[in-house]
Amino acid sequence: MNTRRDFLKHSAATAAALSMPWAVVASAQEQLPRRTIPGTDEGLPIIGQGNARVFLEGDFDTARELMEVLRKHGGSYMDCIFNARNTVARIIGDLDAPDDFFMAAYVMGETEEESRKEIADLLDMSGKQSIDLIHAWNEYAVPNWDLMRGWKDEGLARYIGVSRNHQKHYDDIIKLMETGTVDIVQVNYSAFETEADNRILPMAMDKGIAVTINRPFLNGEYFSRVSGQELPAWAADFDCHSWAQFSLKYILSHPAVTCVIAETSDPEHAVDNIGAGFGRMPDDDDRQRIATYLRELPA
Repeated sequence: MNTRRDFLKHSAATAAALSMPWAVVASAQEQLPRRTIPGTDEGLPIIGQGNARVFLEGDFDTARELMEVLRKHGGSYMDCIFNARNTVARIIGDLDAPDDFFMAAYVMGETEEESRKEIADLLDMSGKQSIDLIHAWNEYAVPNWDLMRGWKDEGLARYIGVSRNHQKHYDDIIKLMETGTVDIVQVNYSAFETEADNRILPMAMDKGIAVTINRPFLNGEYFSRVSGQELPAWAADFDCHSWAQFSLKYILSHPAVTCVIAETSDPEHAVDNIGAGFGRMPDDDDRQRIATYLRELPA
């Protein structure tokens, strides 16, 4: 499988991908646009960072660089599970920046006592007063939602949510959305995985629930699919200068999407991802054109 690094080395669009968006964002010191969490006066920057290898493996130097790149451009959303939670929390504490990062953590203790200890440890390391968002996730959590609401009432969490990465979980998410249990849902969505557009995204808009998106690059498979292909010239119509931005702008142009989690262990790729948050966004015709173009690429 081609990695994103391999792809950028050999793509005919490399020069544009390496120069324009990174240089523009870095020199202009622009701040990422924010989208409001429904029912609040709080906004989330539209590009976030997630559970990339350096966070999971505890590469603190690179992880800190990634977080500082995000913060420099007005980003804050950090999605973190397993050991990535400790990496992110420690860096927030080291930077003395508890209010600069929106920490979306997954608590997976098998008992309430274990879960509370996980929360207490993260608060202690980060210096935060509350975990910004506590997620329940896949087979690692069969959540007691009353317990999670209790954490919110106590101030241990500001928001509670659920994260899934496959449509087989959507029925469960819909039940939570219907009952008003969750403040934020996280699902997979891209031009190659549009199932969330059928029910999840419209319901989120109707119910006033924030949406974060995972798998914008299909866990890296996206770059294999576009490898060797020219970025279409018409991508410039919506200020898109790389294949990464091509996918991210498609996702961000959906009105239900609050934030896209773009995982990377490379600071340069992080800046490229951030570039997708600036400039024009695809309109409905552009979105259809993007989806058609990607699906018609040779296998």
